[in-house]
Amino acid sequence: MFAMFTRLFAAISSFFSAAEKLGQATNHIATWAEESAGAFADEARVNRAAKLNALNAANQLQLEQSK
Repeated sequence: MFAMFTRLFAAISSFFSAAEKLGQATNHIATWAEESAGAFADEARVNRAAKLNALNAANQLQLEQSK
């Protein structure tokens, strides 16, 4: 009977260890996804700013030529 309890606790311990590893893996994946989304947002922000600057420069050039 003592051996049965020993095996039962070993199995429970193994289950919780596996659950902990699964939780950590999920956390790492979520962190990676969050950082990737932030990088994409930063890149899009830079691209929008560059397009806006180019548009402003083109408008400024048109205004100077129309004078």
